[in-house]
Amino acid sequence: MSSPAENSPTPNDDDPAIGSAGGKRASGGLSRWLKFALRWGIAALGIWWVLANLSLHDRVLIAGPNDGWPVSVRLVEAAKEESEQFKVRMPDGSARTLRRDELLVRADPVRVTVDENGVRARYDQLARKVVPADPRERWPIVAAAPRNLWQRFWNLHTGSVRLIDPTAAVAPRDLGSVPYPIVEQGLLPMLRNADPAYLVIALGIFPIVYFITAWRWHVLLKALSIYITFARALQLNMVGAFYNTFMPGSTGGDLLKAWYIAKHTKLRTRAVMSVIVDRILGLLSLIIMGGTVATVQWTRLPADDPAKTWCGRVALGALLICAGTVGSLVVFYHPTLRRITGLAWFMRRLPMQTQVNKAVETMEIYRRRPWLVLWAIVVTFPVHATVVVSATFAGLAFGLPLPVTYYWVVVPVVVLAGAIPISPQGAGVMEFFAILLTRRQGATVSQAFALTMSIRLVQILWNLVGGIFVVRGNYHAPTEREAEELTSDTAESATVELTK
Repeated sequence: MSSPAENSPTPNDDDPAIGSAGGKRASGGLSRWLKFALRWGIAALGIWWVLANLSLHDRVLIAGPNDGWPVSVRLVEAAKEESEQFKVRMPDGSARTLRRDELLVRADPVRVTVDENGVRARYDQLARKVVPADPRERWPIVAAAPRNLWQRFWNLHTGSVRLIDPTAAVAPRDLGSVPYPIVEQGLLPMLRNADPAYLVIALGIFPIVYFITAWRWHVLLKALSIYITFARALQLNMVGAFYNTFMPGSTGGDLLKAWYIAKHTKLRTRAVMSVIVDRILGLLSLIIMGGTVATVQWTRLPADDPAKTWCGRVALGALLICAGTVGSLVVFYHPTLRRITGLAWFMRRLPMQTQVNKAVETMEIYRRRPWLVLWAIVVTFPVHATVVVSATFAGLAFGLPLPVTYYWVVVPVVVLAGAIPISPQGAGVMEFFAILLTRRQGATVSQAFALTMSIRLVQILWNLVGGIFVVRGNYHAPTEREAEELTSDTAESATVELTK
């Protein structure tokens, strides 16, 4: 957003100072546009991939009439997983009733090695052939010649398919069972059959998040001698949530919270730092909880489950982030280490040294109160737990085939992925992780999509409540000039009591 220009003098391009400032503004504008294009490009790619794999209607897999490759066809009439007959719409548009043994079922895209008369032949598993009388792990493999990444991405066919007995596989010797459903549930039937009671619970418990986060910020401000009422902290928290969700542009809710709290105190740097520290502690709490549960699941999941690998990666990533955070704090707070590592030299060369020194002073205040910081992390666990419980009830409402305990792995990872600002509202990123972590549990793309959208929509609906505070409190996004005032501290010799 641009600042008002009615009272500004006409810029002179011949003035070197003006020209330099104009160059910086142009560079900043280009940077913002590149960031905007990158974030929305990732979102568009992710959304396209989800939509390309999303189905509005229930579907089953059959062997294609031409080359036998798996083809997804729509069910004309509702069918259950254990049904013996399935009425489908064939690729040519005709309706046909298929027996259960005429269907295929989705399978992991693994490469299978078979010993053919002493010669090792390699194939890509495409699906499994349903054989009602046999256990799932004995169902024949529908295989084709190996494909590269490009061919798999665009589902390019590489010759005819063949059926392989799983017991004939040399590698991997144990292909395991087939966890995927025969009937892949679509989005519309899932919405029609959703349990409204579970949805009401999922929506009704979510406000706990706002009360706890407002309380946390209120206490962190108080430690910095910035005294506001809990009601005002809650109000600013809701306003920030509203701006994060509904207002376009680069003005996020955190910037708005920092600006409004800084307007009512001379401790401006402390006010800004409280918002930053509050956000970091919230993310750190999420990382700790998600990493802990991922570690537990990693020890429990079977070796052939792809989710085991990803849970291990999440656990390792969480450990590295926590270790890096602790190490960084040790270096930051230890004068000798700060000097040896060059951090002190770097900090002395940062611009706006007055604000840098005051930020360091703020961090020193929190260092002298370690139990407060630990409390802020611990008190945030119920926030993330509320999100998990809300998502669990939404998943139960939509009939997702997930164990209740598994939501404690999926949801923290999905929410953490959405919190990383690489796409607006985590679009495409959240869906990718949800599909990846739930598909081996038997969830379809539509069901994973419904889970991520329920997480988003519950938050969005409650963030909309923040609009009431925006209107009643006459809150507006700060202009560029007003935002720059956050970098111009006045003498921090007194505080201003902020009451509702």
